[in-house]
Amino acid sequence: MTKLMADREQIPQAAWELVRRRELKDFAALADRIEGRFSYPVFVKPAGTGSSVGVSKVKSREDLQAALEAAARYDEKVLVEEFIQGQEVEVAVLGNEAPRASICGEIDSGVEFYDYDAKYITDTSRAYIPARISPQAARTVQETAVKIYSALGCRGLSRVDFFVGADGKVTFNEINTIPGFTSISMYPKLWQASGLSITQQ
Repeated sequence: MTKLMADREQIPQAAWELVRRRELKDFAALADRIEGRFSYPVFVKPAGTGSSVGVSKVKSREDLQAALEAAARYDEKVLVEEFIQGQEVEVAVLGNEAPRASICGEIDSGVEFYDYDAKYITDTSRAYIPARISPQAARTVQETAVKIYSALGCRGLSRVDFFVGADGKVTFNEINTIPGFTSISMYPKLWQASGLSITQQ
């Protein structure tokens, strides 16, 4: 639903294809369809999970079937997305009728992509607050985050994730409507860096 709403609101995002679990029965036809739209690598992910559970970066047809089957274990709907090269930038959004966005933060995963292990188990990732992007790109991230938050009817709080290319282009990745609040979570850190304490949040 988020993908559909982002398209409706003309928010730049990775090209995507929806795959239903039942379509995996004819993998050859499905692979032809995916390869007719995308070049490798692509990302395969369950539509309804978080924390990168069931997500794979796929570099060939040989890996595609296993990735689709892994994602389909978690959700009947699976997303295949084009690969976007860029910095992983996050912003925290807070509010109801008049939401506002925090300062931007950046995650350098230290690995090929920011998977579950990189988030919670290993210590390869590093956070930069503020993100190492231009002021113009930061404003675009903040404005777009509030736009998608409002379009989806979100309330309270969410974290919104983007890719920022070397050319400064901002691409929406996903919204996390129940963002993490662990000791390493970005949401509280972003608001603290923006001058808002945990108790004020």
